[in-house]
Amino acid sequence: MLSSIRARLTLWYLLGFGSLLAGFSAYIYTSLARDLAQEFDIALLRTAQSISNYFAEFVERKNLAGGARETVNELQFERLGTAIYSGGQLLAAIKPDTVAAVTSTGILSTLAPARGPSFATDVRASKRLVGLVGSEGGVTYQVVVVEPLDGLWGQLARVRRIIFVGLPAALLLAAIGGYMLVRKSLQPVVTISEQAAHISAQSLDQRLKITNPKDELGRLAGVINDLLSRLEASFRIMREFMADASHELRTPLAVIQGESEVALSREGTPAEYRGSLTVVNKQARRMTRIVSDMLALARADAGHQVPVEELYLNDLVEDCCRAAQALAAPKQIRLTYEGSPDISFRGNEEILKRMAVNLLDNAIHYTPLGGTVSVKLTSDSTWAYLTVTDTGIGIPPACVNRVFDRFYRVDEARSRADGGSGLGLSIVKLAAESHHGSVELTSELGRGSTFRVSLPLDSAGNGRG
Repeated sequence: MLSSIRARLTLWYLLGFGSLLAGFSAYIYTSLARDLAQEFDIALLRTAQSISNYFAEFVERKNLAGGARETVNELQFERLGTAIYSGGQLLAAIKPDTVAAVTSTGILSTLAPARGPSFATDVRASKRLVGLVGSEGGVTYQVVVVEPLDGLWGQLARVRRIIFVGLPAALLLAAIGGYMLVRKSLQPVVTISEQAAHISAQSLDQRLKITNPKDELGRLAGVINDLLSRLEASFRIMREFMADASHELRTPLAVIQGESEVALSREGTPAEYRGSLTVVNKQARRMTRIVSDMLALARADAGHQVPVEELYLNDLVEDCCRAAQALAAPKQIRLTYEGSPDISFRGNEEILKRMAVNLLDNAIHYTPLGGTVSVKLTSDSTWAYLTVTDTGIGIPPACVNRVFDRFYRVDEARSRADGGSGLGLSIVKLAAESHHGSVELTSELGRGSTFRVSLPLDSAGNGRG
């Protein structure tokens, strides 16, 4: 039962409330007992003083014994006993147990004119005694009044019964009320858990209903809804990625299978076999590139740290431009490079090379015959900038924000027949972000595109990769 938060909260509430109630009851009882005892003693003392004053008139007339007997007989009270002494001798007493109580407590030995009244309790007989000393005409006398404590004890017993009956009843009512309050307070949590239990990988578009977005549970539901949105986006991207990856790999595999079946189905010349093997080799290289790009993206998603080293960005970009001349020459594309000398940088050479090669390959691939591709590398005190501009076909404005998505192609011009794997620009973005940089694209349809990669440098001019 205590595994339930509802039960635990109710128990803690009950323990806290019960402790406060028990403490308050104990305080009330002790305060009441003290006040009743004080009032009891005050009333007993006033009675003793009245009897002493009455007896003092007989002392003036030197009639001690007769006055004492008359005093105790005249001033009889239903529950009280009175005894009058002088010089240690009993002059008169009413009720036999009064003298026994005086003797048992030894109250006479505590009486003296300078001390004032004296109180004592006969525990065995449950009686309260008060004694005081009077003096008149040179005669000293003692008056002792005794009253049973059963009246006081009865009052306190009634108070205890009220507490012992009322306290459990109050705790029971508190437990019921606390349980209902906790149940009502936790009902939104139960509702949230029931709604969340019905959300699966196939229904990530569902959201939790929020009744009050400003309270704690409303904010919790909002956070869960945000998490569901991110999960839905991640699942969608994963499904799209798997579908696109399967499609990308299926094409070269189909070509390899078809080409090999044709070559095996009949006898051919060495030239025909060489042609088939060339096709198979080309598709195998394409598959290798796709798998390599997918592996790089998967490592980046897993948060793997890339090793860095000291290098010169200008040398790296210049080498990539020289290698890209072989791609530009067949299309008669003019490839130019302009770079600042000695830009020192700390980064991963392999990833940066792949970034530059992909930018150049993309620019050359979509620039028509006789076009121009310009590469510019500049830097200031904090950043290095690599800009690749082409005079190609450009990208529609609606597609500019998606060209860095994995396997995305612009439909009109970037078909799978001539568009590579669709991962090149994703690798560019990955390379820039893994070095704490960014990539920006500006494009005009029919006039070309410009890719600008920004890489941060430290105060010494080195990269922060």
